[in-house]
Parts: sequence; C-alpha cells; structure tokens
Amino acid sequence: MMDHVAKLCLAASLAFTPACVGAVEGALPPREGAPPPSDTTLVWVGYGEAERLEERGWQRRPEFDYEFTVEQRRYADHWESVKHMRRRHPAYDGSAGPRELTYHFRLDLAAVDAEGRVPMNITSSLGPGEGHADREFREASLVFHPDISSFAPFDTYRIAQTYAYEKGQLEETVSLDKGSSHWVRNKEKATLFAAHTFDAPPTKR
Repeated sequence: MMDHVAKLCLAASLAFTPACVGAVEGALPPREGAPPPSDTTLVWVGYGEAERLEERGWQRRPEFDYEFTVEQRRYADHWESVKHMRRRHPAYDGSAGPRELTYHFRLDLAAVDAEGRVPMNITSSLGPGEGHADREFREASLVFHPDISSFAPFDTYRIAQTYAYEKGQLEETVSLDKGSSHWVRNKEKATLFAAHTFDAPPTKR
C-alpha cells in the first residue's frame, strides 16, 4: 500500500496549490453554500516541468509535466487554495496517480515575528506543514510532512514561491526530499488572472 502511495506522490506539486491518499479519496473539505467573500481572490494558470535527480544530475521528465490552475482566496487571518493539476503527456504512465488531481491548502497566518516574517501553519492534502513569508507575501517558503512509509523515496515536500504581482507572474519550485537529499522537483510558472469587466464581448467573429 505504501509503495502505491509513494508512486501517487511521484510528481505531485503544489502551491497552495493533501497526504497523497487524500488527493485520491477527496481532497476538498466539505462545505455548505458558497465560500465566504474573501479580501482578495486570485486565479493562477500555469505549467509545471518535472525533473528527477539521477547520477548525471537533474534530468527532465516531460512525461510527468502538468498544466495547473490555482484558485487562491485570501482572508485577513488565513488563505485557502484549491489546485487542479492535469497531466496530458501521451507517455504518462499513471505512476503519480490519475491524470487529473485536485489538492486543497489552508494557510493560517500568525502575527509578524521578530525577524519581520509572517509565520504560517498549514493544513493540506499534502499533509500538515509550516512556512513563512515576507510581509508583502512576495517570497514564501513552505514545508509539508506527508504521512507515508519510511521506505518511500521522500519524506518531505519543500515549496519556494516568488510572487511578481506587478508582472502578474508566479514562479514556484516544488521539491520532494528525503532528509537533506533531493529526489524529484517540479518547476512551475503561472500567470495571474484577476477579476475585471469588458466594455464589449471579448470574442467576436
């Protein structure tokens, strides 16, 4: 069973973008009705490129690449994100789970600490975690602790995020590590889509 779980986690990412079992059995916590209004809602659309550490160094594994969208709702004391991933490469073998996966993340924000950072406590489909960001949330570092077998090739997810709001861009590196050793990493780039109106229909023929 744990070998199966490890395979499901092979190229899993996240933002904010679930234990990997949760990604299969149902990543989203139940809720009645529409989500409460957020201070800010952002939608990111992007692409992740997979790499695996081998004897020759980091090697591209394009069959594990994925398209993704992240719906990110920011509240004063926490953020909630839902990440949808889609692997469409014809050579994908299913070893990282279904071609389509959904993850949920909740980041509870603490008061600014003595170092001027915002600590975060994380509940997610990737497992519990913690992290921190600067006060403008331009740079963030997140760590997740999945509940998987000690024989799995990794035991930690590490995510480094860079938000370039003025450019409407997000860059993220998701690393699957065993202690201090790397195994797999995914490099993500996404574009920001914010709510706006149109003076006329945006598509015509």
